Amino acid sequence: MARRIRWQIVIAALSILLVSGLLGRLALRNASVANPLSGGSYREAVLGAPAQPIPLLNDPLADPVGRDMGALLFDGLMRIGADGLPEPGLAESYEIDQSGLVYTFRLRRDVTWHDGAPLGADDVIFTLRALQSATQPGDPAAARAWQDVLVDRIDDYTVRCTLPAPQASFLSLARAPILPAHLLAGTPPEQWADTGYGSTLVGTGPFSLTELREDGATLTANPRYFGGRPYLDTVELRFIATHEAALSALTRGDVLAYGERASLDGGAAQSLATISLAGRLRRSSVPLDEYAALSFNLRSAPLDDQPLRQALAHGLSKDALIERALGGLAAPIDTPILPGSWAASPDARWYSADPATAERLLGELGYDRGVDGVRQRDGRRLSLDLIVDGEPRRRAAADEIARQWGDIGVEVKVEELPAADLLQRLRDHDFTLAIHSWARIGPDPDPYALWHSSQALNYAGLADPEIDSLLEGARAEGEIGARSSDYTAFQQRWIDLAPSITLYQPLYVFATEQSLGGVGMAEQEIATSQLLFGAEDRYRTITRWFINSYREIQGDLRSP
Repeated sequence: MARRIRWQIVIAALSILLVSGLLGRLALRNASVANPLSGGSYREAVLGAPAQPIPLLNDPLADPVGRDMGALLFDGLMRIGADGLPEPGLAESYEIDQSGLVYTFRLRRDVTWHDGAPLGADDVIFTLRALQSATQPGDPAAARAWQDVLVDRIDDYTVRCTLPAPQASFLSLARAPILPAHLLAGTPPEQWADTGYGSTLVGTGPFSLTELREDGATLTANPRYFGGRPYLDTVELRFIATHEAALSALTRGDVLAYGERASLDGGAAQSLATISLAGRLRRSSVPLDEYAALSFNLRSAPLDDQPLRQALAHGLSKDALIERALGGLAAPIDTPILPGSWAASPDARWYSADPATAERLLGELGYDRGVDGVRQRDGRRLSLDLIVDGEPRRRAAADEIARQWGDIGVEVKVEELPAADLLQRLRDHDFTLAIHSWARIGPDPDPYALWHSSQALNYAGLADPEIDSLLEGARAEGEIGARSSDYTAFQQRWIDLAPSITLYQPLYVFATEQSLGGVGMAEQEIATSQLLFGAEDRYRTITRWFINSYREIQGDLRSP
């Protein structure tokens, strides 16, 4: 009996020690933080391969892997800060004159190219003038933005840009990657790919290219990077042909990370956003700087009637559309100013989804249900044609809109068109309703090109003096507080006029090993408020990513 009691005492004591040890370890872990150490190789699966990795020649929509490499290898005069606003990059500082026309950039003097040559004003002049070239085959929108900017060399480390008119978004344009004049000067942009530069990609970025293969690329930390040497020693991008193979590589642990646009392609069961992940992995979803819109043609009846557009707005639930048509893989938005932008107004709310209100308003407008359930007024059926391309998400959204509006007595006839035909119909204003998207909006939210009455991209045909005045003021105003006030008023007026319905914002889903630290998207409370300016913007904080670390106790550890 005594022996049994002694054993019970021993077991109880051991149990107390074990529990105390576990609780102490948990308390120590909760009271400590991981501090990064240099070292480690980061491996990421990326879909496809770079079609053209040379900046300025790269297609921003069709070549995402080329954009990924550019983000790691090159810098611009400006870059995006943690708050989403432009901050100095290769430029140490900048000045804007009182007219808002002249921007003077003073370059950092401690920057060298990956081959050791110093960065200077000649590199900036060479790059920006090449960007203005009508023959450069890259992003035509970027070329147009720089077309009328006068670029001058002041001295070895100073460049002046003179604009034809004030443009507060210009600092965002100054994020264009700068290329080495000592390697490319004298060769037209359309011939750069023939020089061999595409296999070396000498830049000034946080990583330099060590090897570019058919199946991947290896990049090495730049020890002289002006922003500080990255913690990671190497970055390896593995070019993988299919979504399924990339998921398999992540599941097996062959790579530390993989990201993709949340999509209907491949079925929801195969989506990175929805599959079950091993405990060693974590997943974040961050909105991209693009959105899908349902545009009304305000130039002709019946959608030239503002009350009708407002009734239709009440009759469409964006949440239900996203859940039914997109499997929940998108975020609803209220206005053309994206959530997460410094200009987004928290008070700008779209019409509540309320079919009863929609039906009441339609009745007040004289639209009564016919024998077939479709509403009509003065003998004319409320039947609307909706054009859309074959992209799976937009096509599914079109069918869901037809279903929801059918429930309130509005007939919607969906016509699927090739993407080129849809674009031409939009340009010709030959539509009643159209679903399309805007991509790569960028860190500056200026919607002037899309909603000012003078602009060709204003497909809806909105012509409102108040909207025009607000957009003109926000574009010319340099002080961010005044710009924000203009954009707040713009959003409220835009909602009142309801010239279109902003439907949803795509998500970028990124899964990484738990051991990878410093990735802002891994912190969910931060990730939900972030906004990625292109998928390559996930590397915005790449210099702070780490694999190796030590833990340091912070605060007091007190006994209970």
